[in-house]
Amino acid sequence: MSAPLVARVVPRASLDEVRRREMLGLMHLCYEGVSASRFGADLDAKQFVILLFARASGDLVGFSTLRLTPERLEGRAVDVVYSGDTVIHPDHWGSKTLQAAFGRFLFARKLHRPWRPCLWLLLSGGYKTYLMMVNHFPRSFPSRRYDATPERRRFLHDLATRWFGDQYDAARGVVRFSADHYRVRSNVVQVDPETARVPDVAFFLARNPGHAVGDELACLCEIGLRDLGRELVRIALQQAGMRAKPQRARAEVHT
Repeated sequence: MSAPLVARVVPRASLDEVRRREMLGLMHLCYEGVSASRFGADLDAKQFVILLFARASGDLVGFSTLRLTPERLEGRAVDVVYSGDTVIHPDHWGSKTLQAAFGRFLFARKLHRPWRPCLWLLLSGGYKTYLMMVNHFPRSFPSRRYDATPERRRFLHDLATRWFGDQYDAARGVVRFSADHYRVRSNVVQVDPETARVPDVAFFLARNPGHAVGDELACLCEIGLRDLGRELVRIALQQAGMRAKPQRARAEVHT
């Protein structure tokens, strides 16, 4: 089992050069084609960063960058949260600490403005992040489960067009970044045949057949307080169960 992790949400402007170099090193570990200039430009376009540290050593082992911007949808003011560069050291894959920290960040935004809709813009280059969205937030699309209104589909297309320009393929709903954009390493992005037959995974692969070469499916979901609270409770119970397993194992050894 990976070591417990600690998450901190910090303003992007508070990062010093040492921390930024550590973050860039993590990107090189898990992605191909990473450039320092592009990484820096992407980071500087965000306002917040979730940092993950190994509790025992204090080492930085992951992060996710966040952009928060006001928009208008169906005549109402909404908050849009965009997840940018995200990476976790392979030794800690499976940890829910980053997911929980992101959930708490969103929960705080909703409590601050409970009547203002909060939307998560996600560019999904892999099925695991896509599944996290559709499995826990029912008003997510594109999805085989939820039929978004024409207004919401148009909102996503307009947002992606404004933010990503001609890199956004509106016909397929996919962002194809320029040649210097990085890609998940080939040993990480592969999907085994059994997993590919799972209905939601099959849907993702059909909508984003170029995921293995770096194409990212533009997704949008509405974050409801009830859905978010349920997800945070689920993660907390799962983390409590993982902590209890080593304790039970030690108890059995001494009996």
